[in-house]
Amino acid sequence: MRRDTILYFVLGALGLTLLLLVTNDGGTIAGLSDEAFGQFAYLAILGAGIGAALVMSMRFRFGQMLRNILIWTAVFAVVIGIYAFQPEFLALKNRVSAVLMPGSVVPIGEEDGHRRFMATRAADGHFYLDGEIDGEKTTFIVDTGASVVAMDQAMAQSIGVDPSRLSFTNAVMTANGIAKAAPIRLDSITIGGITRNNVAAAVTEGTGLDTVLLGMSFLGTLTSYDFRGDRLVLTD
Repeated sequence: MRRDTILYFVLGALGLTLLLLVTNDGGTIAGLSDEAFGQFAYLAILGAGIGAALVMSMRFRFGQMLRNILIWTAVFAVVIGIYAFQPEFLALKNRVSAVLMPGSVVPIGEEDGHRRFMATRAADGHFYLDGEIDGEKTTFIVDTGASVVAMDQAMAQSIGVDPSRLSFTNAVMTANGIAKAAPIRLDSITIGGITRNNVAAAVTEGTGLDTVLLGMSFLGTLTSYDFRGDRLVLTD
């Protein structure tokens, strides 16, 4: 077996491992978690490299063998570095995912024991966040001017709110001004890895919102929410 073939094989395996780790979005790879897969790939590539080094040491002269040992040492250093800095690579993967897929809310590690999540600003200047209301997938728009989580009647019906039980006796502040609204309670709101239960919300009279405003009845329960240029960081 030619040494170039072995080297290309190992480098290809290394590249494929990186690609799988970067593109995997919180699921499993071959039935393994990101961490378990990274460890398995590291050991497999290391074993293949050691075997290849032994084969080459028996087939080539000393000078060639020394050169190959140096090449393999560099390859092993890269593999070990990838494994050692796996959390950083995963954080980088999440940041890339957030940039490429506006609306996605990705984990970016912890700070003082609090989990942090990040989203990026959409082309229209708003922050859209993918999440769930009472188990139903929903897209939110961040609105710090809204006193509560707010939605119009059509949106409320789509997540299972009975319109016959709505009583438009209150008023809520939104970015578009004051609107008549019916107060409700939502069993749960989940955004990224953050879940809040029994959240105060309101259904506005008429139509026009076409989305769910993520107001202060949710945002106010967070440790912090920070707008950093085109990024929004939510701290649980």
